[in-house]
Formats: sequence, C-alpha cells, structure tokens
Amino acid sequence: MKKLQFHDIYFPDRQNTDMSIVVQQDMETGYGEMICYDVVPGIKITYNCLNMDSCYQTVIPEHDFLQIDHCLEGCYECELPGGIVSFLGEGDLCVSSLCKGTQIFTSSKIPLKKYRGITVLLEMEKAQETLNADFRQADIDLKKIRDALCADGRSLLIKSKHEVDHIFGELYCVDERIRHPYLWVKVIELLLFLSLLDASYVKKPRQFSEEVSNGTQKAYQYIIENPFSKVTIAELSEMFHVAESSMKRCFTSIAGSSIGSFMKVKRMEAAADLLVSEPQFSICEVAESAGYENQGKFSAAFKSVFGVTPFAYRCKSW
Repeated sequence: MKKLQFHDIYFPDRQNTDMSIVVQQDMETGYGEMICYDVVPGIKITYNCLNMDSCYQTVIPEHDFLQIDHCLEGCYECELPGGIVSFLGEGDLCVSSLCKGTQIFTSSKIPLKKYRGITVLLEMEKAQETLNADFRQADIDLKKIRDALCADGRSLLIKSKHEVDHIFGELYCVDERIRHPYLWVKVIELLLFLSLLDASYVKKPRQFSEEVSNGTQKAYQYIIENPFSKVTIAELSEMFHVAESSMKRCFTSIAGSSIGSFMKVKRMEAAADLLVSEPQFSICEVAESAGYENQGKFSAAFKSVFGVTPFAYRCKSW
C-alpha cells in the first residue's frame, strides 16, 4: 500500500490557484469540494464542503501530524478498528494525533450527505520549525499540546464553546484580500487557545456500534421522509432495533439536537411548506396535518422555530 502525506489526497478534478488547491470529487452519491491553503511551511487549512455519502480513501501519513477539525454544518462519521464509529457533529472541535505509518481509521461516511467544516493540519516537525522561526514570542510547543490533549490515542473533543466559535466563526468569512495573513494569525490564536487546555478537557468522542449507527441513521431518514408522523421515540427504537437510550445518544451526535427537538423542527418545516404551497388550507387545517388539535399550541410551536406566527409567515411568503 502506497504511503501518502495526509494532505495529498487525489481526486478526479484538481485545480491550482495562486494561493490554494481546489480539490473536487463528483460521484454518483453526490459532490464534494475542498479548498486547501498552504498557510506557512508545515501548516495547511482546508475548507471542506461535502454533499455525498463518503469521500473515504485509505491514507497513511509519512510524518507525525496534529489534526484539528471543526464542524460547522452536518456530521462526519469515522469507523474505527472493530467496527466502532464516532461522530464529529455541528459545533464540535476535535484535536487528534496522527502518527507516522499508522492508518488513521478504517472507513468514513457522511450520514446526512452534508458536511461543512475546516481542517487545520500541522506536520509536527516542520510546523514547529516555522513557529520557532516566525512566531517565537508565542512560545507554542506542538509536542506539549499533543501530549496534553491526545495522549494514549485520546482525542480532545469540545462541544460548542465561545472561544472556539469565535476563532472558527471568523475563518468561515475571510475577505480574500487578506486571507493568507489572516489564516496565519488565526492559526496562532487557535494554538494559543489549545496551549491553555489540559487533560481535564480531554474526552473521547462518543462511540457507537455499527448496528446502533445504522439503525439511528434509518430513524433520522424516517423522520425526514415522514415529518407529520406521530411515531414516538420508543416506537422508533423498536422499529429500527436500537435501544432507546443508545438511539438518543447517537442521534444527538449525528443531528446535533435531540430526537424530540429534531422532530419538532422537521414537523414545523413541513407545516411551513404547506402554508405556502397550499393557500386554500386554513391555518387550523395545517395545524391538524401537523398533528396539533389546538391551533394555539401549533402557533406557539411554529413561532418557536421560525420566530413568527403561521399567519405572519404565510403573509410574508406571498
């Protein structure tokens, strides 16, 4: 098996620009694009926009890397040896150590066919040389960060946190005129933030069996396709042969919200579509279609999702 640099991933279409490499993949299951920036020697930032089932390729690094992933939208599933899977969901930050000559994971999927996020990839030795030469005053020690946060194969996983949201939020909307120096500044900010953390922040991402993952994804798809269904969580659990407690935990990892909250949002989104596409339906009839006998409760639920009443939403859409 050929060993590849972790960032040297080959796709059918690859375009070079002055500052970046645009990597594209058009497959039967969807389309993906990654825009890769060489920030400084040893440090890359990749913007990932993937709308497909999977883009997995076997990659074995030739050097030691520190990989930092932030998920803005969607979800990314990684399969570990033994068939165990874990997820990077919306708002999650994950820091992982990738060791030379070691296969990173056995497979990966994009359960929702949607993943948008950023990867910061540091080749340990070269990146440290760059930091020492160009930003000595920061006194950033990559090995120290790795040993504190990723010892014994662990990963640092942080759910949505103000400092993380601030750092990455600005990375998603950088003006092209200042992109290159700005990316360098933000990498320094990110590494300074990570250098303040210790082992108390470290926890392994939640892990699930393949059966739990597959069953929960089927439940997710069922909700998408049947937004007005009155099925309960217990019934979903029985329908897809997953213990209710396991399904709840796995669903939150995949969708970024509880099953109950997700059902409510999808039900209200479907109701919103009816309000616009079926103007002959009264709001009371739309409420009944959504499973609400009480129009007042429907209006309150609708407003909690869209910020306006069903009547105001319909008027605004006309």
